[in-house]
Amino acid sequence: FKQKTAYEIMPSLVGSEMCIRDRCKTNKKIYINKLMDKKFTPFLKPNEVLLDEQIDHLREKSDLKGIGLLAHAWMIILLSIFIFSIFPNIFTFIAAVLIIAGRQLGLAILMHEGAHGLITNNSKLNNSLSQWVCAFPVWSDTYGYRHYHLAHHRNTQLEDDPDLSLSKPFPVEKRSMLRKVLRDIFGISGLVQRYELIFKTLLKSDTKKNDGKKISGFESRNTLYGILISNLIIFFIFWLLGQWWYYLAFWLLPLFTFFQLFLRIRNIAEHAGVKSEDDFNNARTTYANIIERTFVAPYYVNYHLEHHLFMFVPCLSLIHI
Repeated sequence: FKQKTAYEIMPSLVGSEMCIRDRCKTNKKIYINKLMDKKFTPFLKPNEVLLDEQIDHLREKSDLKGIGLLAHAWMIILLSIFIFSIFPNIFTFIAAVLIIAGRQLGLAILMHEGAHGLITNNSKLNNSLSQWVCAFPVWSDTYGYRHYHLAHHRNTQLEDDPDLSLSKPFPVEKRSMLRKVLRDIFGISGLVQRYELIFKTLLKSDTKKNDGKKISGFESRNTLYGILISNLIIFFIFWLLGQWWYYLAFWLLPLFTFFQLFLRIRNIAEHAGVKSEDDFNNARTTYANIIERTFVAPYYVNYHLEHHLFMFVPCLSLIHI
């Protein structure tokens, strides 16, 4: 018995129910036992809980809606900067930094959407938008994240889960949590992570899977160039507007500080302290108000249990599950 990710079978299957589980006609109990023997998370078939017509409705992707989400994230960022430019004071500055950090998390969430092939119906356009509009500006990479993230889905809350270190330590003592928050706010976490990204991953030409094979679509130097080019574009736009320092104040500052804090809170909300016996207990859905959606739960990412159960569903439809 061997399970593969959809991307390892065929890139076009990313976002389909093949990401949920390989087809198998064996008895459900035997199937789950085999999965547990292999230390994989037991996966639920969509048609075990939903009707076929409901599945067909939920899996529908809209290019217009997907691209609209990307435009929304950048419009909020630009609007925050514009308001500060019109009313420059400490309050509009702080508000802009916090809101932009929330939208940078939003871009990371939309990169996650792209990693599942859910932004557009065309896979090449999906990957390009995910890379250049979402991932590169926030110093990330869709292809590397896709490989990493599907391993998280395959091994949710098991010892091979690459995200386990983000949730396993919790709950922690108040002093420990305070230290983590301060490291995030003062940029220490951001600096450490970017240093490791550049010098321990992107400058290594031999970044591969555990089995020694190349990660599909991932080229470390191309990622480094993409991050550099996208951030230079952002810098030059501000420079042409006569405010080159906006790049430092309204891009790097939120990215290295409050983005890290919001990302930490997001990770805690998704998996920390959950039971992991079955599909319904290894992830958590949290209900978010408009303030929480602004900062720590953008683009319906708070419906995280639904996402783990049905990875082929675009984020806008998760609420309907």
